[in-house]
Amino acid sequence: MKKHLTIVLLGMFLSVSAHACGGDFYTGLFDFSKEHKICGKYARSLDGDEFQKEDAYCDCRERLDNKKKYGVEKIFD
Repeated sequence: MKKHLTIVLLGMFLSVSAHACGGDFYTGLFDFSKEHKICGKYARSLDGDEFQKEDAYCDCRERLDNKKKYGVEKIFD
């Protein structure tokens, strides 16, 4: 029974999609921040495939992080 439970739990963790953004704003799978909710809603509202939505999510998180830290949305073009 333990083997079956382990296989099921491992399968769930491997099948869950997580945003793989770089930067120090990314806190992992259990990110319940306001920024995550805002950018997730924004990315889901866009048309396109999952890669385009993930790029939009990461860009949104980066902009919000720069805004919070430095007071500007983009530092580099």
